[in-house]
Amino acid sequence: MSACLLALTGCATHADLQPTEQEAELTETLQGRSIAPATAAEREAIHNQDLLTQAAFWAEAYELNPGDREAAFELSSVLRQLGSTQRAAEVSRQALALYPDDQDLLSAYGMALTADGRGAQAVEYLMRAMNAGTPDWRLVNTLGVALEQSGRPDQARARFMEALGMQPGEPAIMNNLALSHLLAGEPERAEAVLRQAMQNISAGPEVRQNLAMALALQGRFDEAREIALIDSTREMAEANLDYIRNLMSSPRSWDQLRRSEALGG
Repeated sequence: MSACLLALTGCATHADLQPTEQEAELTETLQGRSIAPATAAEREAIHNQDLLTQAAFWAEAYELNPGDREAAFELSSVLRQLGSTQRAAEVSRQALALYPDDQDLLSAYGMALTADGRGAQAVEYLMRAMNAGTPDWRLVNTLGVALEQSGRPDQARARFMEALGMQPGEPAIMNNLALSHLLAGEPERAEAVLRQAMQNISAGPEVRQNLAMALALQGRFDEAREIALIDSTREMAEANLDYIRNLMSSPRSWDQLRRSEALGG
């Protein structure tokens, strides 16, 4: 937990267009490969590799044939997971020009926009993806995040609850639901959701750190410190708790933070 609320799952701030270290490594990998069509077996097997290897594979396929729907979808998805959200959005946007009603590409574009903090723009495409076929919980969850970014918390929570109906107890969904309550100034409700999420063995450090945030916002600093120390150093935990104390003493600072976090900033 940096000196702000942990972002809604899948959300990120805008990055400039300078290549990241991972993107530079990807470019170097591509330059050392010869472009040749991949077989169906190779496409299936690549999913067992690390994300950077997958990105190089699908970038090569996409370069060979920009009209390759599968390559565009997979490349956009992997780039998003690597944090290259703007490039992920661009790849899926270009593919949608050829396949405007494709559910996978609509979903990929909406997810990339949401991860880039452009939820208001993403809602339309995520809704189209929802209507194009049977949605999975990840799509519904991302729509909830986009709605939260768009300043529609009630609709966002309804989508989070819908996603939980599809994937009961999923920590990623519950974390987003709890963050919606935190952003609305409801730390008690956020605490209840996060404690439930922690019962799932797959709950990650973001769930625990946001629980620490919810406890601290209620003035329960000793409990918050105990939770925060599970995943961070004492120095970092104390710095975060001091930050929360400052927020609580300045409603204006809290309002500004809430607005920026809702926008993925």
